[in-house]
Amino acid sequence: MDNNPLLNYSIFPPFSSIKINHVKEAVQKILTNCYNTVDQIVSEKRITWDTLYYPLMIAENELQRIWSPITHLNSVQHNLALRKVYEESLSFISEYRNWINQHDGLYKSYQSLQRGDSGQKLSVIQKKVLNNILHNFKLSGIYLSPQKKKIYAYITSRLSRLRSNYANNVFDATLGWSKLITEKKLLSGIPDHALEIARLTAQARGEKGWLFTLQYPSYSSVLFYCDTKELREELYWAFNTRASDQGPNSGKWDNTLVMDEILALRYELAKILGFRSYFEKSLSKRMVQSPKKVFNFLMNLSIQIRSSEYKEFLEIQNFSKKNSSCISLNPWDIAYYREKQKQYLFSIKNEELCCYFPEKTVLHGMFAVVNRIYGITIKERSNVETWHSDVRFFDIFDGEDRWMGGFYLDMYLRDDKREGAWMDELVGKMYRNDTISQKPIAYLTCNFNCSENQKSSCLLTHHDVMTLFHEFGHVLHHIMTRIDIPEISGVNGVPWDALELPSQLMEKFCWDPDVLQLISMHYRTKESLPGYIINNLLKIKTYQSSSYLLRQVIYGLFDLRIHHEYIPGEKRSALKIFNEVIKQVSTCHLSMDWDRFPNSFLHAFSDDYSAGYYSYLWADMLASNVWCRFQELGILNSKIGKLFLNDILALGGTIDLKKCLVKFCTQTMTVEPMLKYYGIPVSVDHSISI
Repeated sequence: MDNNPLLNYSIFPPFSSIKINHVKEAVQKILTNCYNTVDQIVSEKRITWDTLYYPLMIAENELQRIWSPITHLNSVQHNLALRKVYEESLSFISEYRNWINQHDGLYKSYQSLQRGDSGQKLSVIQKKVLNNILHNFKLSGIYLSPQKKKIYAYITSRLSRLRSNYANNVFDATLGWSKLITEKKLLSGIPDHALEIARLTAQARGEKGWLFTLQYPSYSSVLFYCDTKELREELYWAFNTRASDQGPNSGKWDNTLVMDEILALRYELAKILGFRSYFEKSLSKRMVQSPKKVFNFLMNLSIQIRSSEYKEFLEIQNFSKKNSSCISLNPWDIAYYREKQKQYLFSIKNEELCCYFPEKTVLHGMFAVVNRIYGITIKERSNVETWHSDVRFFDIFDGEDRWMGGFYLDMYLRDDKREGAWMDELVGKMYRNDTISQKPIAYLTCNFNCSENQKSSCLLTHHDVMTLFHEFGHVLHHIMTRIDIPEISGVNGVPWDALELPSQLMEKFCWDPDVLQLISMHYRTKESLPGYIINNLLKIKTYQSSSYLLRQVIYGLFDLRIHHEYIPGEKRSALKIFNEVIKQVSTCHLSMDWDRFPNSFLHAFSDDYSAGYYSYLWADMLASNVWCRFQELGILNSKIGKLFLNDILALGGTIDLKKCLVKFCTQTMTVEPMLKYYGIPVSVDHSISI
């Protein structure tokens, strides 16, 4: 055990040394320490912050330090052997979580601390932590009878396994289908760089031709650009039936029964805790406290957007008829004709635009942006061990050149890597009484399409650039914190429906002309992005924006309804509710009877956005209001940047976020700035404010 790398590292995990047999051993050792720590602290007669919270904080941090690398490797180097040991260890951790969350002795100790003399002497931040802990105990069923506690423990453990099963089915279904094309004429319209990646993908599998997969960069290259309608249809069919009873692998990784059980157990869990629905339970830690308010927010948004969405659909329909003699649009035609119309209207081709966004220039420009607005400096460190040769590490320093923490950057798509883009934490900022305080370390993960021979000058789409900025916003939120108690440091303790605020704010910088000059340079000519391209690119920001927003409304309403309207025994499947929402909200949504979107909707069934997907739109509303304030004083103005950093970003879960945002924006926040940002007419009859 002394040689277990998970148990013997200081700051950075030795990823290349971690083996499958290390995982269970490390988890069990650390969990034993956690159990013993709880037993020890509840036996203490004198209850203070240092005898109660501090030792458990240290023990829980050790658990985070070994479990985070395992969880991360399960996402970025996924294989069946790791999956098995990960799920076994996850069950042990779930068992521990249930034990500690319903530990009467520990709960009473925290109550005693709050009520006692030492509790009155705690700092404001410590009192906030204490309130959060006691609230979490209540949400974990501390008041339940012994019998109901057993039911609660079973449900939470089972849900943990089902969430993992759902994600595994999507992962396997995504990798379980591919299409080899041997006739190049069938690939007309697909950009050269995408074709080259498809050729190299086929070559890596011992095939000749061009291989396309259901990983999103590959799938979208066909759906957006391929002139062969039949090929677009086939990939659309395969992608939108993943993990279901339909499609090319029908029934093989079907999530239908998994979804049914997840919803049933979530409902039962909520009822045991005294909530009317799981959605109501989820709102107990959010800015929005009422399901009705969330519903009204989404419905009012849909009313504001619907007429613009219908107009956008007609524009695509008329364009396709006029330019391609397309009689009727199918779902696999929409993205294709949007790209065609975009090129026609704005004279921008993604392949041409990519030439101005080489990865190195984008990163350097992004770091320059945050240097100017926040006064921070970012430098690459070369001697940090990683899990893949493509992964890099960067340090972040404040304005006085003090090390604030750092992040791993994993940019590229791989077969053993889960889809999407995300930020996660290795560790959070934490004080220690006996040694140097712990600095926050994060993972920034993307899945950009780049072949091996392109990585020296990987070219990004503007959408890739936005994704990178978005996830970097989360990284800054985590690392730039001034709070050194993990419970409320960085992204922790922040209302979940505001968690996307810093990331959505960072996205908006990608549309500013001055920022575009900073993050762009032609990879061959070294010329800056020309003014006419910038002007046309800015017009794209509002192009078909109503369709995008209404799609987010549909996802949010679907997530709300499956979690708030659930009735035991009623045969209303998730798919049926999804189709009801589409008919209720959209004026022109095209779908097929075999479409199974809910079966691969990870946010609703497999991660922390379950019963809270509306958060993306809510946080976008907040970010749009903040963006208006930046625009008033100058996008790259360090004064407003440091005000946002010091008064909001760096304070984690310690503040009343609503009050702080109203103070920062100097006015009540409403939905109007978001609608104006996307170029959507504002109706005062349906104004929304927080």
